[in-house]
Amino acid sequence: MEHAKLIQEHASRAFGVRENDVKVKHRFLGGMSHLTYHIEIHGVDYAYRVIGKDGNLFVNRKIEKKNLDIIKDLGLNNETVYFDEVEGDKAAKYVEGTVLTQLDIHEHLHEVAKALKKLHLSGLKPASDYGLIERLDLYETFTNIRSDKYLHLKAEWIKIYDREHKDQPKVFCHNDAQRSNMVVGKNQLYLLDWEYAGLNEFYYDIASFGNVNFEDALKLLDVYLERPATLTEQNSVRFYRMFQALQWHQVATRKDMVGLSEVLKFDFKMLAEKYLNLAERLYLEIKG
Repeated sequence: MEHAKLIQEHASRAFGVRENDVKVKHRFLGGMSHLTYHIEIHGVDYAYRVIGKDGNLFVNRKIEKKNLDIIKDLGLNNETVYFDEVEGDKAAKYVEGTVLTQLDIHEHLHEVAKALKKLHLSGLKPASDYGLIERLDLYETFTNIRSDKYLHLKAEWIKIYDREHKDQPKVFCHNDAQRSNMVVGKNQLYLLDWEYAGLNEFYYDIASFGNVNFEDALKLLDVYLERPATLTEQNSVRFYRMFQALQWHQVATRKDMVGLSEVLKFDFKMLAEKYLNLAERLYLEIKG
């Protein structure tokens, strides 16, 4: 089914209007898993999300909904007006602005740091812990593919976690703080897409910002800390980016397994290998 037609069908049911009342404007860039569109209903603009294939395997929608309720008073997110906890459909008020992927990030690092600090220092408690090791274990059940290289890197990551990070303070984290989930509005920067929100060490959000270029995460770290980071602090960001690489290796492997490489005309098998190589590179950098 044509994507615009699918969005019309879902949005019309959610808002109790006719399909013709839903004007589909355009798809938002970023993210291959879901369909998120700018729509208009009776003169009001919304962002409407429909979950893609397997999207609900990796996210508990009840927890996502709870976290959206918890953070709404921070004003970091666009207001949610509809949420289906079973299917994962979500409608939120549209915010005018430019996705950070389309801008020079160096001009907005202070805004990114300010938004993340507002979340991290809020004292708010998320609906759940991110569950790092448990999450990897769960994702592995969706692929049953664990190469020797992957198992070695995972084992080494757990050793470092148990030794250096297990007992560190945890805060409310977004856990997917990449630039495609940030919109620079007229008066503020918005953090969107809270699917993975949960309790975590603050370095995790800094690491997520390095998804396009890892060096960007280290630049953000200096701005966030308001001073040059130490090697130990830089390695903490490398450590969590290493985890993210292992995590997305499993997700990309699953996408290839279920045929999404063919459907989306994107080589997820290649991407999975790229993530595993990244995890190895970061591990070697941490070892020095």
